[in-house]
Amino acid sequence: MKKLYKYLIVIALVCSSFISKAQNDGIGFTLLPQIPYANFYNPGIRMEQRGIVGVAFSNFNISMYNSDIKYKNLVGSTKTVIDAVKFVNSLDNNNTINANFSLDLVNVGFRVAQNLFFNIDLRLRMTGSFDYSKDFVGFFVFGNGHYLGENYCDFTLGADISAFHEFGISAQYNVNEKLTVGIRPKILSGIANATINNKDTKIYTDPNTYAISADVDLSVKMASLLEGNASQLSDITKMIDSVTAKDLFDIGENLGFGIDLGASYIINEHWGVAAGIYDLGYIKWTDAKVKEVHKTEVNINDALFTDYTDLTTLNIDYKSMVDNVITEVWGDELLERGADYKTYLKTRFMAQGYYEYNPMLRATAIGQLYFVKGKVHPALTLAYSGCFWNHLNLTLNTTLSKYTGTTVGFGIGGHFGPFNIYAVTDNILSVAQIGHPVLEMASSLRQSNLRCGIVWSW
Repeated sequence: MKKLYKYLIVIALVCSSFISKAQNDGIGFTLLPQIPYANFYNPGIRMEQRGIVGVAFSNFNISMYNSDIKYKNLVGSTKTVIDAVKFVNSLDNNNTINANFSLDLVNVGFRVAQNLFFNIDLRLRMTGSFDYSKDFVGFFVFGNGHYLGENYCDFTLGADISAFHEFGISAQYNVNEKLTVGIRPKILSGIANATINNKDTKIYTDPNTYAISADVDLSVKMASLLEGNASQLSDITKMIDSVTAKDLFDIGENLGFGIDLGASYIINEHWGVAAGIYDLGYIKWTDAKVKEVHKTEVNINDALFTDYTDLTTLNIDYKSMVDNVITEVWGDELLERGADYKTYLKTRFMAQGYYEYNPMLRATAIGQLYFVKGKVHPALTLAYSGCFWNHLNLTLNTTLSKYTGTTVGFGIGGHFGPFNIYAVTDNILSVAQIGHPVLEMASSLRQSNLRCGIVWSW
């Protein structure tokens, strides 16, 4: 059991190296007609089942997104090698990569009256987001000789990584034959968090002696239930080594609260609409370890990055890279006991409408607004879904977003009496290329997600 959970966490954190600004964890599985997850993001979407049961792998999800790594900006004129200089020049001043992982440990729903449906679920969730500047990558590509004198390097790297439990109890009520409303309050219990706010780190190179120095302005907050709690900056990359199964079920500290709200309305036999708010909430982290680092003219002696070919093939040891940054630039400072602090969920608002001609033909449009760090990120999904022979469920969708471009998703589900099995992705191209060389996958690495599971219903 210990190895299983450690493996799952490793998957989530490794995927953070590829992905960003919104959750982008896919909504295609909510469109499969007979799979009982239509109300996953919106507790007000009407459930047709009398009851559902899911244990362990009933709902496994991993999603990835990056804001600025694009195929056309990676490859050179020959299309066979990565052009690192071209890649750096294509970056924005502020870039983000992000990953999300969730696993339903228990999911039970039951109808207690004709118009009232309850759902209880316990979920393990992990999120990881990293912010980095254009110069942060440029320093490794061009070397310090590119940043001489007043042309300093803006060496910014920030992070927000969390692992937590979510325990939710939802109630759905059919007001009448057309209107359904729902609410899902959630208790959140934090396992571990690391927040690094790199406010303003600059690297200078003397134009005469080429000596390298840095000014550091850094804020670090960490909290963990794991054995061998964080004591210094480098522990951000070591926390995973102490994970035990007991840690993942230790509920009672780092508590928070969340809520999902929603409603749906059936206009007539063909048309319907719905709207909802998902993941409005926070976690309060206690027993925090903190550090404010404010230094000037810190001497940097060793190389931060030693193998240029690793960068041109994207074969990079990210853990060693971050460790080197901590040791050489920030300094591996001891953390101090600090005040409690809060982190907030990435809230989203969703509105959707559908037209169903018959069970084999339903068209759906879903608009989403993600609220992340005070910014709004919109996305639009257009989808087809249908049920065939009362056993086969299919969905095909396309999502348009400023940050991810246009992606094509596909989902399939099987319904055999009480037994339901499904697999869905919102970017079929990325899933199809798993295992291929990085360069071949580059065109589809900007967004990727996979959700699958087995659930029972009656």
